[in-house]
Amino acid sequence: MLLPTLADYQQQLQTERDRQAAIKGKYGVKSLEHLILELDGDLIDLYARRERGERVDLVIHNKEEQKKGYEVAWQELQRTVTQERSLTMGMPRFVGAVRVVPAAQAAPQMEEDPQIERIGMEVALAYERAQGRAPEDVAVQNLGFDVRSTDPGCGRKRYIEVKARAQVGPVELTQNEWFKAGRFDQDYYLYVVLNAATQPELYVIQDPATTLQPQERMEVRYLVGLDQILSQDAR
Repeated sequence: MLLPTLADYQQQLQTERDRQAAIKGKYGVKSLEHLILELDGDLIDLYARRERGERVDLVIHNKEEQKKGYEVAWQELQRTVTQERSLTMGMPRFVGAVRVVPAAQAAPQMEEDPQIERIGMEVALAYERAQGRAPEDVAVQNLGFDVRSTDPGCGRKRYIEVKARAQVGPVELTQNEWFKAGRFDQDYYLYVVLNAATQPELYVIQDPATTLQPQERMEVRYLVGLDQILSQDAR
């Protein structure tokens, strides 16, 4: 039996990279292109409505911001796909050694649960009111955050994304949420409600795009570890 050569191994790697790049191109790039085209159509209609005298400036602004986020994501994903298709060989070098220790128990995957999400929102809104701010639930508008909260004293706003888990574990942010976190910087907050099904515990994380180092997943979400949630509470 012939042993595989270095060229065979390189071809296997290239084939796998091409497969992964094709998946990202098909489901990532194409999806973003579709979303951008949809927003273009919406904006064309909104511009026409504004010319007829309708007050749609806020809606236009939100759509334009959403489109910018998708365009940035599209460009970055295109660049990633191109880079991943390129495979070069070099001399091996020692980087380091890693000891792998199995986790005692893997955290359960996040699943959508309207009741748990509602509890998370109630906790976040109650906290904002207790701090003297005026929160507004804007989750249905898909702006990249769930709550817009205003400080009556200075007018400063908080853009808050709320994540709730029935027990404890990491949370996931969508690509749109992560881009908005980077855009709003210090004014963007991640509110994580753990143990929402029993005794809700709120963790407040300011400017998560700067303070956290999430794991990027294939479906382009950002996984924030439980240890970071517990250590970055900004209350």
